[in-house]
Amino acid sequence: MGSSVTGDVFVAAFNQLGWDTSMAERGAANYDTLSGWRNSQTAQVAAAGAAAMAVPGAHMLALTADVSFLMHKMSLCAWGIGFKLGASVDGEDDLAVIMGLWADALTPDALSVGSASAGASAGFIALNAVYPTFGAAVMAKALAAGAGAGVSVVSGKIIGKKGGKVVAKMSKPFIQKIAQKAAVKFSVLLGSKAVTGAVPLLGALAGAGINAYFVNKFADAAETYYRAKVRAGG
Repeated sequence: MGSSVTGDVFVAAFNQLGWDTSMAERGAANYDTLSGWRNSQTAQVAAAGAAAMAVPGAHMLALTADVSFLMHKMSLCAWGIGFKLGASVDGEDDLAVIMGLWADALTPDALSVGSASAGASAGFIALNAVYPTFGAAVMAKALAAGAGAGVSVVSGKIIGKKGGKVVAKMSKPFIQKIAQKAAVKFSVLLGSKAVTGAVPLLGALAGAGINAYFVNKFADAAETYYRAKVRAGG
């Protein structure tokens, strides 16, 4: 995977992991609290990061598998948070928006897609007539703000000119739109591991710490997203 990640490589890596939320649902059910679930996922990626960087010289061979496992765990941790908060979990759509928040390509304001005057739940129901998921509505708002490609925001609601048919494939271009910012973060991760992994002990400590940091920040973004989704009645 090298020490640099392009947007296309990043998208391909996430797509290869698949969009299976059932594993997250089963895993999260084994924990009584949200913090317990988050801590378990953080501990697992930290241990994996330490093991991958434990042997100087050999760490470059382990780096690709380590980063793939990290991406996989970021997805599972995020979806598990949704289940723990009692939200409906829409795998690909949810993950796309969470990724945008994590990569600083979106701000929490982007999650305000309901009609404030009608109340959060009523606003989401109105949105849902056009966009089948809360995540799709957020993506539509973000795409409208950025490019206006066939979407407009009217009276607090998002109206697609081509309706629900657009939404089915919306997450792919949305991920492409935010992929470069996410790729930059992973390039920093890979570069840091490539350097520190060459130093005995330091590499293992850095590998654990960097992985834990990534998962925790992604989990923070997931909490922000799913709490907004629950407030919107999703």
